[in-house]
Amino acid sequence: MNTFSKKFVSGVLTATTGLWMSGAFLLVPVAQAQTNADLQAQIAALLQQIAQLQAQLNAGGSSMPSSSYNFTRDLTVGSRGDDVSALQQILISKGHLTAVSAPTGYFGSLTQAALAAWQAANGVSPTAGYFGPKTRAAMATMAGPSMPGPSMPGPTGPAAPASGLWVSVASSNPPAGSLISSSGASAARVEVLAVSLTAGNSGAVTVNGLKFRKQGVLSDSSISSAYLIEGGKVVAQYSSLNQGVLDFPGLGWVINPGQTRTLTLAIDPATGLSAGNTVAFALSSAADVSATDGSGNAITPAGGFPMNGNIFTVTSVSNPAIASMTVTSSSIATTVTAGTQGSLVGAWNFNVSNSKVWLKGITFKVVGSASKSDLRNVKLVVNGTQIGSTLAAVPGDGSAHFDASANPGNLNTGSNNIQVFADIMGSPSYNFQFEILNSYDIYAVDSQYNVPVAAESDTGSQVSIQQGQITVTQATDTPTGSVAKGQSGVTIAKFAIYAAGEAVKVKFLTFTMTFTGTTTTLSNMVKNVALVDDAGGQLGTTINTPPTSNTCTDGGAAGLSGLVYTDCFGTSASNVNYIVPANTTRVLSLKGDIQSTAGFSTVVGALSASTNNNLQGLTSSQVANSGSASGSTLTLASNSLTVSKNSAVGTQTMSANSVNQRIGSFAFAAASAEGVNVSTVNIQVSSSSASVLQNLRVKINGVQFGNSQGTVTNSASYSFAGTQFTVPAGGTTIVDVYADVLSSATAGTKAAISTVSGCAASGASSFTAISCSSTTGQDIVIAGQSSITVTADTSLAPADQFVMGSAGNSMAYFRFTETSNIEDVKLDNLNIFDQVATTGTVKSAFENLQLFKSTDLATPLATAGSANTAASSSNPGSGYYYKFSFANPVVIPKAGSLLLVLKAGVASYSSSGATDNTTHVFKIATSTDSDNDETTETVDAKGSTSNASSSVTLSSATASTQTVLRSKLTFAAAALGVSSGRAKAPSDNLASLTFTADSAGTVAVNSVVVTFSGTAPSIATFLDGVTLIDESGNSLGSGNTTSSTACNGSNTCTKTFNLGSTSSGQVVTQGTSRTWTLRIDSTKTLAAQANISQTLTATINAITDIRYTDALDNAASTAIGLPSRTVVPITVNSVSYTTGT
Repeated sequence: MNTFSKKFVSGVLTATTGLWMSGAFLLVPVAQAQTNADLQAQIAALLQQIAQLQAQLNAGGSSMPSSSYNFTRDLTVGSRGDDVSALQQILISKGHLTAVSAPTGYFGSLTQAALAAWQAANGVSPTAGYFGPKTRAAMATMAGPSMPGPSMPGPTGPAAPASGLWVSVASSNPPAGSLISSSGASAARVEVLAVSLTAGNSGAVTVNGLKFRKQGVLSDSSISSAYLIEGGKVVAQYSSLNQGVLDFPGLGWVINPGQTRTLTLAIDPATGLSAGNTVAFALSSAADVSATDGSGNAITPAGGFPMNGNIFTVTSVSNPAIASMTVTSSSIATTVTAGTQGSLVGAWNFNVSNSKVWLKGITFKVVGSASKSDLRNVKLVVNGTQIGSTLAAVPGDGSAHFDASANPGNLNTGSNNIQVFADIMGSPSYNFQFEILNSYDIYAVDSQYNVPVAAESDTGSQVSIQQGQITVTQATDTPTGSVAKGQSGVTIAKFAIYAAGEAVKVKFLTFTMTFTGTTTTLSNMVKNVALVDDAGGQLGTTINTPPTSNTCTDGGAAGLSGLVYTDCFGTSASNVNYIVPANTTRVLSLKGDIQSTAGFSTVVGALSASTNNNLQGLTSSQVANSGSASGSTLTLASNSLTVSKNSAVGTQTMSANSVNQRIGSFAFAAASAEGVNVSTVNIQVSSSSASVLQNLRVKINGVQFGNSQGTVTNSASYSFAGTQFTVPAGGTTIVDVYADVLSSATAGTKAAISTVSGCAASGASSFTAISCSSTTGQDIVIAGQSSITVTADTSLAPADQFVMGSAGNSMAYFRFTETSNIEDVKLDNLNIFDQVATTGTVKSAFENLQLFKSTDLATPLATAGSANTAASSSNPGSGYYYKFSFANPVVIPKAGSLLLVLKAGVASYSSSGATDNTTHVFKIATSTDSDNDETTETVDAKGSTSNASSSVTLSSATASTQTVLRSKLTFAAAALGVSSGRAKAPSDNLASLTFTADSAGTVAVNSVVVTFSGTAPSIATFLDGVTLIDESGNSLGSGNTTSSTACNGSNTCTKTFNLGSTSSGQVVTQGTSRTWTLRIDSTKTLAAQANISQTLTATINAITDIRYTDALDNAASTAIGLPSRTVVPITVNSVSYTTGT
């Protein structure tokens, strides 16, 4: 505890003790009409507080705050905590927050409005009511009021003890706050202390009673009620409050070994309390916890007693007043049929006044004779929106609690609809009723003040549960399609039968089969008729040879009448007593054996409606009738298996010498009556197949069926037999025919090269032998010669300059495109031609020529050998060609393209392998040379599959012109000064010009031509004032010349700086730069009229406007310009001068 805090606490103790001794403590505001017992309780509480403060002083700790609060975070609507209370206290003290008399700890719209008013009064902008860094800084400059610090809670307990009971202040212990109490209303269920009770690992503990002791100046009569809350639900109400002790006896709560239960004490403050009074509650000692072990022996709990809650201060509010709420029940239907889902079982109107309310929890008491477990999927809906989780069922104690604290329901001012829905899954002839038994069962919070508000209890409406019902419908998976002759156990129809609310007994049931087409004796069409369910049961007895001799209760005598067969399972005199469990669906299948002698066209199975009470509820004993339902129309299949050409596969194109090519595809389709097992497939080839195919085989779903047929004979049929495959009932299986194409196969269309000529198969359930009809397959096309086109992409390798001795230069990009869409094409060899002026004077220049894929410039595909000289002056001219042989053929994808990059080094000057200032053009072209005079020699390309030569078209396969130099010069310009509103001056530095020599060698700059345009230079003396200044401030050039035409606004004019011829020019040492300044005398520009601004632009207009020599010896080349790839004109600077100058 710091010195100030100790002095402050000591002073408080002295003053308090003095007041008490003199009787002046009676000036403390207390509730009216206090009894002697109340006063004694207050004195005891004050003494206890003095003792606690003295203990803190002695221990060197302090719960007292400094004179101003240290705010450490931003605050806005929705914030909670001590810092919010501190802010509210400041706003109250300054007269900006008038709706409350004490802090509430919740930042709502009222606090926001008050803060905005404070910001306006203290010059803080914006006045948005947001407490951010600017407002914190402003508030820190003024001393805020003292805020009550939180009271000292007991220590938090460790993990479960070995035995006994551990008690600790819970981590959810409520912070200090307000007790709102006005003349007509007050808060309710205000949580003031939370404690955790943990049983030891050795055994369960029963907590029988708890006592909490009131501290502060509120009298006992100021507390209207008190509760213990667990999980948001009130689990106990206090028995008495006497001399400040809240007693909760007879709890009987069992805490299992190693488990923890957390209980929160909540109180209802009385109305009309005096603002500023405080109260807190404590679990003072182990004696306040009554507990026993599993043997009933009393145990003494351990923990950090006393366990004090935080201090709560009475606050009165107005404008608005605290929210209030009235509760009235709404009418609902008073009867419901057992089995009904989503039934409205309770409805209330919550009428809210003053402010919107958040409904955070509610507990309903369910009473009545119905089994609580039959009330399932219970939902709480507020104004049409579900809140809280759905309850799987009402608990056995009838307490249906909804915790909506995570997502509360919004109760707006005025009327609000509260509804409860549930599934009524049983208990016919019984009743139930949802009630709001106690006012505290509603947990609703005022949205303005963030405190719970009082509610009301209300009974709901009693609902009687009617007899359950049974419904009969067509099952969603009832069969469709066809049935087959000789098929046993055929499902003719399926029906879903559902018993709602109670188990139902089916006493008898009538069915029909309606035929079309030709009918004969019933037993020649169907036998062994049965009605079986999806749980392994059967309704009645199988009718082996229909019809029975029954006289059906619904439908009359059994038999075939015209096209309708009527029969029944059981009668009113002889029940089958089939049970459908409550709230359960059974699927009944009407089955029979279709006879091989059947001749009908279609059949429909159905269940007939009863009019003679064929149903009886097992709980209610009431009787009812079942309804009718019909299956789908089934067709007697004439063909159990059909084969057709697979429409998803068209004409197939393939090349000669290709392998594993699909030459035919067929769809084997089974009727819906039954699946078909196929053991053999016969394939016939066409009359031209011998010269086209070999290695014929059949595949089912990609897996080979049977053996391969190596060689084929024209028009021959081959049988493929393997492990039988099944075509599912109503399904399709694809059968593919594959073969290898001979290298000698000629190009062209081969019509219907494969045919399914037959098969061996049987019904999967009837085992009837089935055959296939002959079905021709697809045409195939043997493609002709593949073709590629070769082009050069000059945009990727534009014209450039390359210095001798450099390596890895990108000289050209060549694109190879497969255009026939026949097959991949492979490149085995490639010749690339380097065209020069004449091989007599221009050396080959290049070394280490390599080809790369554009997607992988790190891995060379091939390296060329030595240059081959082609001295011809035509086709395409003098030059050298380089041969590339690929160890692994480079593949051009079918209908795709491949981009190859030619990289090369340039021979060094010292090796005499290159000729200075010469041009080279790489191209893919033939030349008058025996090794490169045909396209197939230039580009050696073949089909990847067929291995046949590909057709090659050379289309603009010429790359950009590249120049070889001993060294080269690069140029850059940078504008100097401002570009607009520029002042005129005799020494106006317009731009810096930078010249850089390549590291390959030193160069000499011979001349620089600068072009001027604009209105400013439109006088004859302008160019006289243009100079080029070197690094030392010297003017460069001798005999500099100017253009004969002066600038006049539309024409340009130039100034040429002659810097010396050949090696006598301005020297730029290899690998270095020189920067010169372009200077003008802007006073020698045209004077502007008022409000007119003169303009001036300087450019390097062409690559030849800068000339240089690439070395300093006599063998150097001179008059070299910038590279062709340079983008010209190069703007040196573009300016406008001050208006009117």
